[in-house]
Amino acid sequence: MKQAPVFYNKKRLAGIFVCFGLVFSAFAVRLLDWQIINGKYYKARAASAGALSHTVDAVRGEIFDRDGVPLVVNNSGYNVFIERIGVTKAKENKLIDKTVELIERLGGSWRDTLPILFDSSGEFNFSEGKESQIKHLKELLNLENEASARQCINKMSEMFECEGFPPAKRRKICSVMYPMLKDGGSRLKSFPILISEDIDQRIMVVISELASKMPGLKVGNTVRRTCRDGLLAPHIIGFTGLMTSKEYEARKNEGYSMGALIGKTGAEAAFENQLRGIPGKHFTRFSRGTGDKFQSSSNTPPRPGNDVFLTISSKIQRVANESLAANIKSARNKGVKDCVSGAAVVIDVRDFSVIAAATYPTFDLKRLESDRNYYLELAADPGIPLFDRAISGTFAPGSVFKPLVACAALQNGVATPDEVIKCSGAFRHYHGYTLHCMGHHGETNLSKAISRSCNVYFAELGRRVGIEAIVNLAKKFGMGVKTGLELPESAGVLAGPEQSKASGTHWYESGSSQAAIGQSYNSFTPLQLAVYAASIATGKRMKTHVMKQITDYSGEKVVEEPIAEVLESDMVSEENLNIVRNAMREVVFSGTAADFRNFPVEIAAKTGTAQNSGTDHTTFICYAPFNEPEIAISVVIANGKFGMNSKNVARDIMKCYFGLD
Repeated sequence: MKQAPVFYNKKRLAGIFVCFGLVFSAFAVRLLDWQIINGKYYKARAASAGALSHTVDAVRGEIFDRDGVPLVVNNSGYNVFIERIGVTKAKENKLIDKTVELIERLGGSWRDTLPILFDSSGEFNFSEGKESQIKHLKELLNLENEASARQCINKMSEMFECEGFPPAKRRKICSVMYPMLKDGGSRLKSFPILISEDIDQRIMVVISELASKMPGLKVGNTVRRTCRDGLLAPHIIGFTGLMTSKEYEARKNEGYSMGALIGKTGAEAAFENQLRGIPGKHFTRFSRGTGDKFQSSSNTPPRPGNDVFLTISSKIQRVANESLAANIKSARNKGVKDCVSGAAVVIDVRDFSVIAAATYPTFDLKRLESDRNYYLELAADPGIPLFDRAISGTFAPGSVFKPLVACAALQNGVATPDEVIKCSGAFRHYHGYTLHCMGHHGETNLSKAISRSCNVYFAELGRRVGIEAIVNLAKKFGMGVKTGLELPESAGVLAGPEQSKASGTHWYESGSSQAAIGQSYNSFTPLQLAVYAASIATGKRMKTHVMKQITDYSGEKVVEEPIAEVLESDMVSEENLNIVRNAMREVVFSGTAADFRNFPVEIAAKTGTAQNSGTDHTTFICYAPFNEPEIAISVVIANGKFGMNSKNVARDIMKCYFGLD
């Protein structure tokens, strides 16, 4: 056989050396990167490979009223959980089983949120009324929509390695682990397993004794959030709940752990960023290898949330609640069977802060915290007690709208205070529209028209001034627009061409007359009506607010205070405003609110009756004292019929505010 030339062998040998050189060079560069260039980074990664961490939620800030009266506070309590480091899965499941059994035997409750029940016949069934949770569970388990409850339990039993337990026990283990499953599995290995929240001291002592004999079982301190008076202002205070997967997805970059508490409604939701605090971190380090031996743990402590002081007065809120409920019941006792709801709002005219916002029917926030079935009862209640009628409910205003129309007519020069319009009991628009009055008022000027609530007079003013001027001024007074409150509110509805176009109907010129007496499509919130009354009293409209101040958790440092913001000013000349104010004062002397004539505090007021599909609504607005206003009040009793009932609510509120009881 012929041998290759010598020069060819040398060339091949050189190529091999070059390849080896390149490989070793790559290793050298990589080692240089690992140990010198990015040594700190890779060292940290190596350390984290032997460490587990989880978020430690911060203590939530507390909520107080304007006088510092506690509304929602934090009380110490005890949690039962399993610390998972060094505990095998088999031991973990036995701990869950024994602990749940003991808690039940002691009369306590454990964290049971799985929407699957195990009945007496030995079958697994989905819980009623929890369709969305069931759907989400199947998505987490990658099961079809048609999957049965037993299929879900079998899949979870396999996942949590508890197939060897009897069906009832398997269901309990799966339920305890379910919250971790909802976290996308991120906490299945690292987070402690929470079995029971807020156990009482008696159970805590028993569990603590057991924990000394069962490694991994722990009893820890926790903070229980408690509403002091669940009936005082549940809609304003609001409630918290466990974060849903949708909420977590939207806010996971803000440091939330899945399943953390988050404000759902009211102030709890509006001031969530202030109340929640800054979460901490708990790190547990252990050496890799057989058994993952525990080494040490460390903490980055959480920072508690800030306290929120509301502008609500507990004292006045309580009176408003009680009087509103009593007068609605009074109307029903007089035969008005469809009178079942209403609202009352009190505004401080000096800064447009909300002193009280009562709504009826209502609910017990304290009971909602402890009774899981109570929410379902409330949601099914035809009276819709969860709905805040004070700031979100809209009602036809009736004649309380007339002072605004008077302002528009005076400001636009289409009426004077002394001009007389004859009321013969009906107004006939030249387009054929007829509007009836509640009386035959004869020769009527502006003051008499407001004090006696003459429909004919204001129907004529509405025709003269036109809907555009009425709508423009109404918005400046805060009707048909949001008031700026921190809580979710309705903008209401202003009757006019714009509203008609939006609803697909045609606006007729005669509608200006109907709108001018507070009818047509006009529909406003009690909050807007109180803001309107406050704007008449002061000649300006400010942004409403329910937050007085925010402090740190110690209460020593003020973190935030509301900035006074004037939204509208110079809406109506002071001369024209005084004409309307004096006419509203005349309502009390000789008009529809003459029962306030001898009230110890001088007030300006306007009554209203609004037609609707049922019995007439009764409305009332006022401000007091007349010469140096402090508060403005609006009261709406839906289908209330008797104006006395709405006036009684305002009377009770003023007696409380001015210390007349």
